[in-house]
Amino acid sequence: MSDDVATEVRPRAETRPRGTTWVGLVGVELRRLWWRRLTKVVLLAIVAFVGLSMLQIYGETKPSNVAAQIDSYNAYLRDMQSQEAALTPAQRAQQLAECRAQEAQARQNDPNIEFACDDSTTATLADFGVVEPDRESLVRKTAQALAYVLGFLAFLLAASFVAAELTTGAMGNWLTFQPRRLRVASTKLAAATLAGAAVALAGIGLTVLGVVGVTTVNRPGETLDLPPAPPGDGQPLSLVLLRVLAAVALGGLGGAVLGFITRSTAAVVGVVLAYVVVIESFVAPGMFGGRLQPWFLRVNIDAFLENGAMYNAQVCGPNSCQYTTLTHSFTHSWVYLLAVAVVGVVAALLVFRRRDVG
Repeated sequence: MSDDVATEVRPRAETRPRGTTWVGLVGVELRRLWWRRLTKVVLLAIVAFVGLSMLQIYGETKPSNVAAQIDSYNAYLRDMQSQEAALTPAQRAQQLAECRAQEAQARQNDPNIEFACDDSTTATLADFGVVEPDRESLVRKTAQALAYVLGFLAFLLAASFVAAELTTGAMGNWLTFQPRRLRVASTKLAAATLAGAAVALAGIGLTVLGVVGVTTVNRPGETLDLPPAPPGDGQPLSLVLLRVLAAVALGGLGGAVLGFITRSTAAVVGVVLAYVVVIESFVAPGMFGGRLQPWFLRVNIDAFLENGAMYNAQVCGPNSCQYTTLTHSFTHSWVYLLAVAVVGVVAALLVFRRRDVG
């Protein structure tokens, strides 16, 4: 008897319709997300922003513009040499004394500060940013600069995807086919995260192709004799791009989380604008002399993307208080962002589980 039941049950399990597993539901959500009109708008926006970045790089690396910068540098050298020749020994000694006095005053709050008063070397072309175009550094710089734009696009796409279904009642219809709320919510959060990663991959891929094309067209001639690009921070480019991808994917996750909580795309945009204007622009840099900045998003995102970040905060010494530049570590940033992501996901799941869905 038990063997007969097993043979009847097994074919039913084997012929279960596709899309009913958790992974299958994620695939369904991704297909639904792909067919939204906003997805096409986001793709066009990615192309537009990457194109604008490539236009800027094209202008910076154009041989005629580089030659003009070299001419300006040579004129600067001639001007500095004429000014140096016009100084008397007494004037040079006075300048040196003033520089050392300012350095001593600054060291009361920062003992490691250096004004390089005894350094009389002249600025080089590299100091002016005129160097031989380096594809790796250009891709690194452009991808990090575009990370915020790509993250916002992923955020907006995911927030609209979730909030629109809650507003129109489509979520209620979906729950009649998949009545387990946590299962539905988790698949939407996963799809939003993967969509954010896809946005990042599209932006990074276009950036790499654009940089290769621009540097091929604007290959400098041998007559310019440009210095090599300065070495980076020693990190592989792949690791930098992986951090950009992770940050943009978290942007998609954040949009879905706020979509579940607010149930309105307009409310999500309002929350973001209020946070940027009030918290990041006034509260973070203004309260407690800016020392709270490591506990808000902007500095942590910067540190995550750039393997550490700098921010200005008020530091008090024995005699006075003044603003100085402090370092924010990469470790603090990724732990902070991970904690925010976990708290956001838990909050979204709890809200969706308990709230009525029309």
